[in-house]
Amino acid sequence: MKTSTQILPGIKTIGWIDCRHLPRRVDLSAICGMAVPILTDIHPIPFFDEPTCECKTKKDGAGYEDTATLKFHTCGRLPFGACLGFVVTDVNGNSFLIGSLEAPRPTVECELRTGVPSGDPAGYAYEIKHVSIKSMVPCII
Repeated sequence: MKTSTQILPGIKTIGWIDCRHLPRRVDLSAICGMAVPILTDIHPIPFFDEPTCECKTKKDGAGYEDTATLKFHTCGRLPFGACLGFVVTDVNGNSFLIGSLEAPRPTVECELRTGVPSGDPAGYAYEIKHVSIKSMVPCII
């Protein structure tokens, strides 16, 4: 069967936001099929190498649970102490929100890497995980 639909892989932009400025219950909006508007500043994160973003859904009792994982390398540190959320835009122009105003909030792991001269990247390696009833929420930026 031949179709004209293409879904291209890849991430075009990543940005961080302060989750305190998000609307309430973005996960429930996503379950209803509504895109969530991002009405706050999105701070771009310069990245290199190939960032990845994936979302796994599993059955949890009577409902479902999403686990979103975002991994990327960057040259700078992200702010500490803020309620960080992330907006990821793919090469198709689709934007997704990882994070919410309410708990549970995304966990942010940072690793400083010095790399090796043969080509491993130096800088900061981040891994962000968010577990919720809906994790990668379609959004409008």
